[in-house]
Amino acid sequence: MKHGKLFVFSLMILIFIISCGNKDAKNIISIKNASAEKLINSFTKFENNFMLRSDIADNGYEQLNFFLTDYDIQGPKVEKFLQSAAPFIDSVIENKIGVTSRFINDKKAQAFKFSYAFNNILQNEEKTDVINIVMGQKNIEAASPSIFNKAFSIPAQDLGKALALIAPKEVPANLNIDLTYNTLRTFTSIQPDKASQKRYDKAQGILYKHAVITRNGDTYSIVFNNDDIVKFIPALVNAVKNDNRIKALWNFYEKLFEKEFKEIEEKFNTEIKDKIKECSFTEELIVKDNLVIKDICTVSTKGKEIVHLETGIKNYENPIDGMTYTLNITDPKLIDKDTKADIISFVFATEGTITDTTAKIDYSASMSVTNDTEKSSLSDIDMHYYFYADTTKQNDNFKIGMDATAYNGLDGKDKGTKQVLMNIAMQALGSVEKAPDIIIYKVDTIGMDLKTPDTEQYTVQLETDASVIYSKNILEDIVLPNDTVKVLETKVNEWQAIKDEITANLNALSTLLNL
Repeated sequence: MKHGKLFVFSLMILIFIISCGNKDAKNIISIKNASAEKLINSFTKFENNFMLRSDIADNGYEQLNFFLTDYDIQGPKVEKFLQSAAPFIDSVIENKIGVTSRFINDKKAQAFKFSYAFNNILQNEEKTDVINIVMGQKNIEAASPSIFNKAFSIPAQDLGKALALIAPKEVPANLNIDLTYNTLRTFTSIQPDKASQKRYDKAQGILYKHAVITRNGDTYSIVFNNDDIVKFIPALVNAVKNDNRIKALWNFYEKLFEKEFKEIEEKFNTEIKDKIKECSFTEELIVKDNLVIKDICTVSTKGKEIVHLETGIKNYENPIDGMTYTLNITDPKLIDKDTKADIISFVFATEGTITDTTAKIDYSASMSVTNDTEKSSLSDIDMHYYFYADTTKQNDNFKIGMDATAYNGLDGKDKGTKQVLMNIAMQALGSVEKAPDIIIYKVDTIGMDLKTPDTEQYTVQLETDASVIYSKNILEDIVLPNDTVKVLETKVNEWQAIKDEITANLNALSTLLNL
């Protein structure tokens, strides 16, 4: 009895020590999950306010219309281009030829529907469907009614068999991918379901299990155990491949690239594991109000840092204003050399404000690759993107744009300096109207500027009658022909008859083109 009490007491002490040791780890995981959830909720709110994202993910409608009404193109070689292109462009404008695309999430019919159509492309025909696609719970059907008045149909779980028929050398015969409506709906989710989140939590638990964690106020300093890193990677891969949002897609690629996946797995079990054990992994986590405001992860070998990943968020109530992501990677083969050769550097930052009625967002990203060779020393890309919408105003309350600059390093005496390869800027201006069940963006002008190192500059200004519509209600349904061709059951001689009919219809339609 005495020994029994001593065993129980010792066990209680051991459990207490373990729970204290894991307390910081559990707290870190909880803080990270809470931060991710709050961040996702903030962006979901923005997308719901300006794109009805959650509504359309459940049941809804999107439509894009584009008509060109006027244009102006300036540049050193434009005149020659316009000699041949202007008659065609003028005909498009004169005949009001445009493009309409539609997407429908029809919850009642259990189908995703897509349509791409030309407007006024044929004489005496307002709209000509180029392709209509319906992805249902049983079948995937596609049709181009003007060309062939039957729908091609394959079972929604047998797309792999159809691809194997088209490209038997590239696609394995046993390839399957589930593209049923219920499976595709999971792709629209932002957050993982409970089972998926549990697997991610399990992977994080492995990562922090034997980590040395010290805390100084709101700062956690973590040194990871290398064996835990080795165990964490396959646990994370397992969580990703079973994530409800991408599971079907992962299974498809895993079968399509079966050989490559096995090679990666073998390489991990041989070379990569050994390399991991030669490195040290650390993390510094700064917390405010139980949310992550800065997270710095590093990987070092032989005392020198080869990976530096840093993320920061200033304000979770308005996360756009002050998000930063920085990644630097150094080639470990060159750490013994006194050089910054073979470094990849990536920086992403955001600023702006989002409310229920107004969005003013700026994203910027830059990437540089330093390759200390005789051929090239530096290659950079800088990008900037912006979005502005204000639904409290009536006119001129929407604009969206981007600009990007590509650089190349110089050799010889100018090595290390940058030369602009190309700069491109685009902008669309218009207005936005918002009602409880619908949001309509109208685009009046689209501008583009292109500059090259030899000072050549091209400017394109398009006047448009364009719009993007997001609606909770299905404004116009997409209908397929009643007759179907079952692709997997159609014989070779039947395909030849179908081909002949399509060719004849195309020849007939070519005489009716409104150009």
